[in-house]
Amino acid sequence: ELYLFLTNMTAIEYIRNGMKRVRKKESSFILASQNIEDFLLPEIKEFTKPLFSIPAHHFLFNPGNISPTAFIDTLQLEESEYSLIKYPERGTCLYRCGNERYLLQVIAPAYKVALFGSAGGR
Repeated sequence: ELYLFLTNMTAIEYIRNGMKRVRKKESSFILASQNIEDFLLPEIKEFTKPLFSIPAHHFLFNPGNISPTAFIDTLQLEESEYSLIKYPERGTCLYRCGNERYLLQVIAPAYKVALFGSAGGR
């Protein structure tokens, strides 16, 4: 539940510093959120927005009900990139790595589908 850490400036600074340092140590820092709006609260936006420019790899799924302008601005997307994921479609995501872009269809093997069920993992 990453959003719980985003109300603590020390935690935000720790996340940012960790993300910058792991690249030099051939390590990874995985940051995942279902709601980008958690990062865009007025009191923390200037500290959390840079977190999206640090990672080399982005898997971007449908943004949900967030303003398209806020989503595009925060993640520095092109309109054409946003148009690929603006409608919800199970398993479809935009993968960004450097200057390369790929539209991916994520398909879970049958044994994993059985683990997650059909109700969002419940």
